[in-house]
Amino acid sequence: MGRQTSMRYVKNPPSNFYFPSEKEDPSVDGFVGLTVAEFEAMRLKHFISLNQKESAENMSVSQPTFSRILDKAHQKITQALIEGKDIRVYGGNINLKKGFKGYGCLNCDEEWKDELATKERKVNCPNCDSIKVYYLVREPL
Repeated sequence: MGRQTSMRYVKNPPSNFYFPSEKEDPSVDGFVGLTVAEFEAMRLKHFISLNQKESAENMSVSQPTFSRILDKAHQKITQALIEGKDIRVYGGNINLKKGFKGYGCLNCDEEWKDELATKERKVNCPNCDSIKVYYLVREPL
């Protein structure tokens, strides 16, 4: 029995989960299943053009693991193209990344989420009541 697959982090699931081939008879057996993590690996590496280290960090996996995910995606896409199969994106052990908007405190290093946060708004730290607070935004790739 192999190890359990660790969580892969994904910004957004694909907007299209099904890519049909142009075969004459759609009832003919055959589709290639691509996991959401494999789709995300291709998006980061080939669409956004991040290097392998940055892509692995974005998915919260090691570089060797990212390389294996990307290689598996390439194999599946190649198979679908050569054999004229449909491609379906589904499944996998993933967690969707969310953006973060809020504040951080320079005194106690506390960070907190606030959807109404702005640079101009004056707030105190909820942890230490300090006025040394900065506006914080984190955007997922």
